Amino acid sequence: MAHKKLAGLLAAPFTPFDELGEVRYDLIRKQADSLVADGVKGAYICGTTGEGISCSIEERIRIMEAWKEAADGRLILIAHTGALSLKDAEVLGRKAAELKYDAFSVIPPTFFKPATEEMLAEYCAAAAAAAPELPFYYYHTMNSGVNLCMSRFLELADGRIPNLAGIKFNHHNLYDYQNARHVCGGKYDIIFGVDEFFAGALALGAECFIGSTYNYSAELYFRIWDAFRAGDWTTVAVNMHKVCRGVDLLVQNGGIPAGKAMMLRKGIDCGGVRLPLKQLSKEKHREIADAMDSIVLS
Repeated sequence: MAHKKLAGLLAAPFTPFDELGEVRYDLIRKQADSLVADGVKGAYICGTTGEGISCSIEERIRIMEAWKEAADGRLILIAHTGALSLKDAEVLGRKAAELKYDAFSVIPPTFFKPATEEMLAEYCAAAAAAAPELPFYYYHTMNSGVNLCMSRFLELADGRIPNLAGIKFNHHNLYDYQNARHVCGGKYDIIFGVDEFFAGALALGAECFIGSTYNYSAELYFRIWDAFRAGDWTTVAVNMHKVCRGVDLLVQNGGIPAGKAMMLRKGIDCGGVRLPLKQLSKEKHREIADAMDSIVLS
C-alpha cells in the first residue's frame, strides 16, 4: 500500500478537562479553530500531550468523534490508538477507520513490553490490522520505555505490515532518525516529534513534525523554517533559543500541566490534568502563560 508522505506542522492537542476532571468536549472546536488560524496542518489526537492513556476507551472514542466534527475537513487527523491492551487498541483502531481518520498510530504496551525489534514488529502488525484501510504509524517515544532501533524495526516490518506508513519519531537519537529515513530507499514517512531539536531535524531533511508546543507557539517554528530555507542562520538560532526557553518552562513546571497553562495564550483554558500528573494553581497557569508570551514576543 503506497502512502503519501505528510508535510508541515501537526499539533498534539491537549485534552481539556473541567474542575472535576471531566472532558470538556465543547472546547475542542475552539482548539481546532485555533490550529487552523495558526497555519497548523493537522492534529495527533489522544497522544502523550492529550493524556490519552489517562482516558477511558469510551472517552477516547468521544474525543475522536469531537475532533472529527470540529476539524470539518480542515485538518489532517491522526488518532493515537495505543493502549496497554491490544484488544483496546484494536477497538480504537476500528473506530478511527469508521470515523475516516487520515491515519492511526500506537505506542507499544508499556507494562508487558516488546523486548526486541522482532517482537515490536509482530505487535504492530496485529495493531495495524485493526484498520487495514488506514495508514499506520508506530509511535516511537522515550516515555514508553521501549527504546529499540527504528531502522531495524522498519526493515523487519517492511512487507509484513501492508498499511505501515512510517514512524512518529519522538526521540533525541538523530542517528537512528536519519537511518530510519533511508530504510528501503526512503519509502517510509518519519515524522519528527522533539520540538527542541526542530532545526537539527530540518538539517537532516525533515518535512513533517508533530509537537505539543505548536498548539500555542507555532509562529516560532514557521519563523525558523522560513529562515532555514533562506539560509538565515542567525534567525534560526535566535528563534531556536526561544523554543528552548519555552521547553525549559515546560520542564520546570511538570510538562503537560504547564503546556495546558500556555494555552491561555490562545484564549483557551484547557484546565488541569489527571493523576498522577501534578495540578497547578490558576495563578501558576497565568504566570506560565505570561512568561511564554514574553518569550515568543521578545
